[in-house]
Amino acid sequence: MPASPSVRGLRRVDLLSRDPMAAAVFYRVVLDWSPVPVNSGLDCWVGNRRCAFIRTPRADEIPGFRLVFAGAPMDCSLAGPDNALAQVTKGRVQHGPQAPEPRPGEPCWAELATTEPARADAFWADTLGWTVEEGTYVSGGRAIAGRSETAGNPGWLCYFAVTDLDEVAEYAAERGGEVERIDHPALGKAMLLTDDSGARIGLAETSTWANPTRPEP
Repeated sequence: MPASPSVRGLRRVDLLSRDPMAAAVFYRVVLDWSPVPVNSGLDCWVGNRRCAFIRTPRADEIPGFRLVFAGAPMDCSLAGPDNALAQVTKGRVQHGPQAPEPRPGEPCWAELATTEPARADAFWADTLGWTVEEGTYVSGGRAIAGRSETAGNPGWLCYFAVTDLDEVAEYAAERGGEVERIDHPALGKAMLLTDDSGARIGLAETSTWANPTRPEP
C-alpha cells in the first residue's frame, strides 16, 4: 500500500467475535456502547461517533480486536512483523490527537508491542507515513501511537477512556472478564481487560488522547 502522510488516527476498532450479540451486550455494560444492528454485524456508538464494529470472523481470520486507521487512499489489511494485524481505510479520523477529545467508551490511545522494534518501526512508519520518536509513532507533530518491546504477546492494543476503573473492573469481573491493573507511562492509572472470549483491550481514566512525556535531552 502506498504510504500516506494523512494516516493520523483511528477510524474505529473492529471486534471479530464468534458471538457478536454477546460481545455487544458485554461492552454495552462495560463501556456504555450503543450497539446498532446492521447487515454485516453491529455498529457501536458513543454519542454521534462510531467507535467500534462487531462482526463474525471469516474462516481465515482470528477473533479479537483490530485497529482500523483512517485517512488511507484505499481500504487494506496490514500484517507487520510478529504478524501484528491492523487495517487502514478511507475516510476521516474519528479518534486521535486531531479528533475531538475522547469521551468515556471511546479510543484514547493505540499501542504496538513487538519483539522486533527496528523491523516494526520500519514497517509501520514507512507504510503509514509516520516518523519514530523515542518509541512513539508521530505524524504532523502529534503522537499517534506508542511502541514497546515485549518478549511475548505482541500486536496492536487499543486503549479506551473510562471515568472509573474500579467500577469497570467490577462490571467486567461479574461478566467473566479478567483485569490486570498497570501503571502506563503515557496514560498513568490504567488496566488491561480480557473478555470471556479472550479479546483484549486497555482502559484508562483520561479525557485526552495520550501524549507520552519525553525526557529532557
